[in-house]
Amino acid sequence: MGDRRDAFAHRREQMGYTQESFGRAVGVEFSTAGRWERGDLTPHPYRRPRIAQVLKVSLDELEVLLSPSRQAPSLELTTSPRYAQSLDDALSTLEAVALVDNGADTKPGMRVFEGRLPAQAVRAWRFGAEDFDVPTTGASASVRDIDEIKATTTALDRLDRQFGGDYCRGLAVKYLTSRVLPTLRRPASDSVRRELFQASAVLAEVIGYMAYDAQLHRLAQHYFIHSLRLAKEAGNPAYGSFVFATMSHQALYLDRPDQALTLARAAQETAPSGSVAAVKTEAAMLEATASAALGDHRGSTEALRRGEKSYDHHGSADETPYWMAHWDDAVLASFASSAWLDLGDVRAAEPYLQVLADKTQGQVRREVFAAGQRAKAALLERDVERCAHYGTMAAEAAAAANSKRSHHIVRDLLSQLEGHRQLRPVRELTETVATLLPSEAP
Repeated sequence: MGDRRDAFAHRREQMGYTQESFGRAVGVEFSTAGRWERGDLTPHPYRRPRIAQVLKVSLDELEVLLSPSRQAPSLELTTSPRYAQSLDDALSTLEAVALVDNGADTKPGMRVFEGRLPAQAVRAWRFGAEDFDVPTTGASASVRDIDEIKATTTALDRLDRQFGGDYCRGLAVKYLTSRVLPTLRRPASDSVRRELFQASAVLAEVIGYMAYDAQLHRLAQHYFIHSLRLAKEAGNPAYGSFVFATMSHQALYLDRPDQALTLARAAQETAPSGSVAAVKTEAAMLEATASAALGDHRGSTEALRRGEKSYDHHGSADETPYWMAHWDDAVLASFASSAWLDLGDVRAAEPYLQVLADKTQGQVRREVFAAGQRAKAALLERDVERCAHYGTMAAEAAAAANSKRSHHIVRDLLSQLEGHRQLRPVRELTETVATLLPSEAP
């Protein structure tokens, strides 16, 4: 029996073919197609142009797909994510993470946040070196490969923001394993190689954010730490700063403001002078939010001022990299409103809450978050009826979201209203949640 060709099988599935329909399309029995995938047979040269046409790849790309699958190391996601200095090890581990990222909800340890990772990641990024030790094979990678990865990642990111992290993570993971990781092991010029690793770092971060949104926190950390390693190879400290900011966001969500603060400061220190303004802005706003959660009024307000001053220099879309294209007034407002509400200052939060309400832009997570922030503000003002009203809005939006994090906002709000359960607006909100989000009902 030969070595399996998993990438070949993944591409066939990606194009929507069963083995039987693929066999018909290329003119062979389905059993022959299965033997190609198992490595028992190799397609004859005269069949390859038709196979490439059906799979919509070049002949060189088909040659890569027909290469035997590399044996990724076994991985239990109960183990801690780690930053690999060896790039070859990093790619192998990322492949292993992606291969087990199937049915992730049923695997033990996926939801557990690794508390030691933030400090380890900061040290590894600061002192780690670029080390291209990856054996390469196949046809040379090109700018076209880079453009494809960027375009695909942008589309996946847009779907995630519109519908939630559970919507298309499986598709993104399959693309990573079947298309992107094999491309990273192809020869390339230095400039193309750096751009390839940069585009791949963005995809890994996007998948990590999808896992975070699904509350698979250790899985998300695996993707984030590998995104950092790919960004190191790309020589892009600005993107490293962005990934640290994402990790800080996750720590804040999990009520670990001390670790969020460490990561936010690492993001600021990592961002080079002359970085895109939004990179520095996000790092400062996360420091503000973490400081507010820690009760540091002065530290929070100073960081807020720095963040808003940096955002004043936020440039045009032409100057903003595609991985920061989502940054706008609503993102700034989400951080600022969180900081002011944690500091107990509803009046200072109000203009940001209004921006949030006005700029949801059809993104379901923004809709849930905006309503949840309004509910939190109402509760701070002891207006239970208004709080329940916004809670209902959040529940209705969350019902349309493939986002466990959005569902958690509703559950958290219900727990804060526990002492008012006897009031009619709260009873009605509880009934609405039981109908729309039964898994979140008390």
